Amino acid sequence: MTDKLNKYLSETVVASSEDEADIDDNDTCAAHELSAKFRFHYPQDEASLSLKRDYVLGLCADKGFTCIAAGLSNTSVKIYDLNASGLLTAVHQDRVPSVESLDAEVTICGVRFLDDSANTLLVGTTNGLVRLLDLRIKGIQAQFEYKSDAQEGLPPVPKTISCFDRNANSRVICCGTEQHMGNAYMVFFDVRERRQLGIYEDSHDDDVTSVLFHTSNPDLLCSGSTDGLINVFNIQESEEEEALLNTINTESSVHRLNWHRNEKGQDLISCITHTNDYMSYECQEGDEILSFNRSKITAGILRQNAGNFNLINAHNLSDGSVFLLAGTNHNRGEVLRSVVVPARKTLEPLTNFVGNKQIVRDSLYDPNQNLLVTGGESGIITVWSSDNSNTKSSSNLKSKSKAAKSHKKNPY
Repeated sequence: MTDKLNKYLSETVVASSEDEADIDDNDTCAAHELSAKFRFHYPQDEASLSLKRDYVLGLCADKGFTCIAAGLSNTSVKIYDLNASGLLTAVHQDRVPSVESLDAEVTICGVRFLDDSANTLLVGTTNGLVRLLDLRIKGIQAQFEYKSDAQEGLPPVPKTISCFDRNANSRVICCGTEQHMGNAYMVFFDVRERRQLGIYEDSHDDDVTSVLFHTSNPDLLCSGSTDGLINVFNIQESEEEEALLNTINTESSVHRLNWHRNEKGQDLISCITHTNDYMSYECQEGDEILSFNRSKITAGILRQNAGNFNLINAHNLSDGSVFLLAGTNHNRGEVLRSVVVPARKTLEPLTNFVGNKQIVRDSLYDPNQNLLVTGGESGIITVWSSDNSNTKSSSNLKSKSKAAKSHKKNPY
């Protein structure tokens, strides 16, 4: 980390959870015990994305984990090349135009590569748009926006979307909306034909906060909402009632969903709630597999005060197990750690990420390279590695991006 970036972080003042007064918090053990319980990872590389410290709200990577897209709260998207050493080698800042809107509250609600490559990117914004961009050429290739049509049986739905995803064969996009007149909607689009397919309108009655297609089955979709429900659908069915395979009541408010698979090959769905609790369920039957409240996970990362705690994400390890990434609001999000969720009901310390500089909002993990990428409220993306010898800052990436512009690949 350069002195320039350190100075910027210490002096910039914006409204965020980082500016809230710290609640007293400490580790529950001595430093030498932390070293014994956790392995240590360090910033392999990092980059500041915005001088105004806009939040990083969404991250995605291509299948090879060679390209990272970061969506910011100001609707801009930065594209980074990531080499085999875990270094951010170039930034492409002009590939995705920001959304021009008179509404200052419009922000990113997700970024997603359309397929396994890093050529085509989907960008969702809360004003109801999902844009499709070919990163090898300039301009928007397609724009998906719901249009009501009484003759086609398509009722008015809220313009604001809160989340989206595409399915495993890159044919279908699903968007979740906010609540409107007692209903929340899931809107579907056909990517290839550039048309809307229809809606689900009876499965949730409050804001849809997460929609997530299965990683390999293009017809399997789960959704979560602030109504506390997780719904599982087979989108091959033409009617919503027949498509609904299962409903799970978390008795909380769903923030984030993830797909996992157990040792028996069964699909599991994990849920992170807005109260920072974690649950996992068997997909077909809806049976609860594991549940950890925020106090237990706070204790698992060896911190004292659950009032500071943030549960960020759940990732699959190469051995099939799952780890939880968790942080705190204390001292500008300095504490960032992970714990393994085992088959038995005891969390095991995994990694202490040393040198974190922000409250983390999103994360990516590549089990093949054991690389974690985080983004958050200070507008920084960080690549984490167990190697402490190559730690560097990528504040010079702006000059690298100029060189990258002259070496764009031909799209055909």
